[in-house]
Amino acid sequence: MIRNYFKIAWRNLWKNKLFSLVNILSLSLSMAVGVILFTGLKATFDTDHFHPELNQLVRILTQETKEGEQTKWATAPLPLATQLDSVSFVGKTVKVRLAGKHNLQTDKGDVPIDLKFSEPSFFDVFGFKLLSGTAQSLANNSTTLFLTEKTAEKIFGSTNVLGHTVQFENLGYYIVGGIIKDPPLETHLPIEAMLSISSAELLEKKGAISSISQDWGGFKSSAIYARLKSEDNLEQLKATLQNYNRTLDESNLQFLAQPIEDITPGKIDIKNNPNAGVSWEDVKTQLFIILSLTLLAAFNYISLALARAFSRAQEVGVRKTIGATRGQVIGQFLMESTLVALFALLFTVPCVTILAHYIPDMDDVTFSWDIALLVCLITYAVITGLVAGAFPAWLLSAFQPIQVLRKTKTIKLFRGVAVYKALIVVQFSVTILFMILVVIVADYDRKNKAIIRSTVPSNVLTLDLKGEHYQNLQNELSQLSQVETTLATNWYYEPIKMGKDSVTLNDKTLAIHYVSIDPRTIETEGIRLLAGQNFPENMPQRTEQYVLVNEAAAKLLASKSEALVGQNLLLDSASVQVIGILPNEMIGQQRPLLYRYLPNEITTLTIKIKPDTEMEATKAIQSVWKDHFPQKTANLYNLKKYRYSGEISGEMEIFGGSALIVMLIAALGILGIASYSVETRTKELGIRKILGANNIKLVWIVTKNFGILILIAGLIGVPAGLFCGDLLRKEMGSYLDLGLINISIAFGLVAIVGLLTVLSQTIRAGQIEPVNVLKAE
Repeated sequence: MIRNYFKIAWRNLWKNKLFSLVNILSLSLSMAVGVILFTGLKATFDTDHFHPELNQLVRILTQETKEGEQTKWATAPLPLATQLDSVSFVGKTVKVRLAGKHNLQTDKGDVPIDLKFSEPSFFDVFGFKLLSGTAQSLANNSTTLFLTEKTAEKIFGSTNVLGHTVQFENLGYYIVGGIIKDPPLETHLPIEAMLSISSAELLEKKGAISSISQDWGGFKSSAIYARLKSEDNLEQLKATLQNYNRTLDESNLQFLAQPIEDITPGKIDIKNNPNAGVSWEDVKTQLFIILSLTLLAAFNYISLALARAFSRAQEVGVRKTIGATRGQVIGQFLMESTLVALFALLFTVPCVTILAHYIPDMDDVTFSWDIALLVCLITYAVITGLVAGAFPAWLLSAFQPIQVLRKTKTIKLFRGVAVYKALIVVQFSVTILFMILVVIVADYDRKNKAIIRSTVPSNVLTLDLKGEHYQNLQNELSQLSQVETTLATNWYYEPIKMGKDSVTLNDKTLAIHYVSIDPRTIETEGIRLLAGQNFPENMPQRTEQYVLVNEAAAKLLASKSEALVGQNLLLDSASVQVIGILPNEMIGQQRPLLYRYLPNEITTLTIKIKPDTEMEATKAIQSVWKDHFPQKTANLYNLKKYRYSGEISGEMEIFGGSALIVMLIAALGILGIASYSVETRTKELGIRKILGANNIKLVWIVTKNFGILILIAGLIGVPAGLFCGDLLRKEMGSYLDLGLINISIAFGLVAIVGLLTVLSQTIRAGQIEPVNVLKAE
């Protein structure tokens, strides 16, 4: 029977190829996000499954009790590993010290690398493999460095780098002694570079890193793993760990064993666990989203099925006349919708695989294409097809042959079309909301780039101070023949480097952002104060006496901004005087700001050089830097090229692409309803044409109702978009324009796409031949 259903369904789909393709496209758009979520979930559940005998591998957790509160940490003190080595049922242990990001110095500047310290047993306990080098070299040589394939290619462009010498900032020189193969699946313990535990001990003696090798209290930056001789030893290990409790000055430590398989999905109650993957709550949320997308796909399929309702009703009448049961008709329709969903899946999976390389956080996701994933995706497609086809199958199969074959055009097939119209309003409301956000962000981006192009010169370099004192360096750089001016500031072209402080004036307390500014910036750049004066020439460096504010901050603090000049503010607990007010417009930022002189917080030097001297100036600046700080690389960039390249951000591309997909789904949703509307009103339109209505009037009669639906969607979507845009403006600044023009553009784009989709169907109203209509009746 299933074979017969398949043959009939396949014949119908092939007979109506255009309609089938539209349905496949509609389901593909709705299923694409679902496929992405499924692959993400698969990657989560595949995490660490490349380690051999995974059920024997455990991680030691630390449960800290402090002031009556218990906290679980995914880390453990290094001295505990020595204790575990003597346990009979523990095969091997491995210590991993988590050093965090360290700058590896290259000719092209610093490359931040996540560094870990470990020992040879790392490659016995885990399933990480070495492409070259030997694990024992970690124990034999404290200067040996292991890099992963990806890290080696990022730094050197090749994995053939054995013997190369590299320098880590503040840590010294190391020789590449091995390449770690990139793991085939996700792992909770990602590796970029590895040094030996003995290297860590030497660095501790030099004071380059904190001393935790023998410190039970330093458990937050080290981890311990063990491979048991049998998975049955897990309970024994848990009992044994209770004997190693430690009491520190302010807390008590207990130790627990966690199977590696239990690390992902992540547990929100475990700290220091950043790579454990999504939590179970996130998994449930993603499954709910997949269910919602299935319902959305079903709605679009049903609305498109309306377009063929009458022809399919005739088909049902013929089939029932020759003896088909209602169950057989339902089976045929469900087989058709399932085949469409499966074809949509075949189209979606390759597209998603390609697009994943352009989706943030998805390009590096690794998972296994195995039977389990294929079964999940096929099941998802089958369920989507069954849900999508259930209502049309049930409805069309209910008609009696004589009713359908006698007066097909007079049958009211779908009495609940109002429900679908409501769903169309919801779809277009969401589309309008998305489009408003896209338009205002794109407008902000365009205006910001225009300001930058007109404001930021091409002969400005920025130098990262890397926490060093800048005064002597700045004085020496100012003497270079290629340099015009040097400014030490976190604000000039760098508005994102801000702090935040509590500001009190006349019993009014606000939290306002601040930037550290070179006192010479205002005068050097010719910035005109709105009121008051600039910082005095001899500013004290140890005590803060004066601040400048911008106009936005002045309006927050005082009803008349000019009256603020000369008044004292409390910055936390220190009293400072406001001596001047600056304009807001600086590189698109209009948020309230305080301008303070805090030499210890300044992180960059902004260097304006003479035109056409960038190459010479760069060499000279790097030479001066090397004289002052020989252990650190000079991170020197052309400000305009490095920070303001003018390229569209990846986030903006994804945001715009998402809005486009939402719009296409909404358009496909309205397509079927529009086609159905023309079919049901054929008799009415034919009579109107006989009475003298022209083609334009007939098209308008059918189209206007959909125009009203889009207007209703606008009444919902525009306020929602304004609300979300206002939330966004609080984060991005008042340059985000929520004016009439941007809102009109966003609504107009959605309305035009929606009306063109409707017109593609309703334009048939003007082509109706009254004779044929009345003859059929």
